[in-house]
Amino acid sequence: MDGTKLDAEGLAGEVSRAYERLTATRRGLVAATDALSDHERGAKVENADTLLEAKNERTASLYLEGILDTPEHAELLAAKRRAELAHYEARMEVERLELLVRLLEASSRQA
Repeated sequence: MDGTKLDAEGLAGEVSRAYERLTATRRGLVAATDALSDHERGAKVENADTLLEAKNERTASLYLEGILDTPEHAELLAAKRRAELAHYEARMEVERLELLVRLLEASSRQA
């Protein structure tokens, strides 16, 4: 086999591996998106319950301003931040892999 065929086969393998990683990362992105959505739904329910329990308008106002956050609410916010970070990191990995795939495809066309 000549060097060009070996390079093309190697490049094809790289493209295949990049697509496999892209697929796995997209699945991770979907899972992170689902986790973020689940968290947002839970936070909305938590907020609604707390507001319904508020004794008066001032208490509800303080809660909405974040002054009366409960430890549970703080944990929900921390979980939301973690989910947002995971979501962001997964999106960045998808973008990185898409760039790699485009680069490899362009390289293979030139060869």
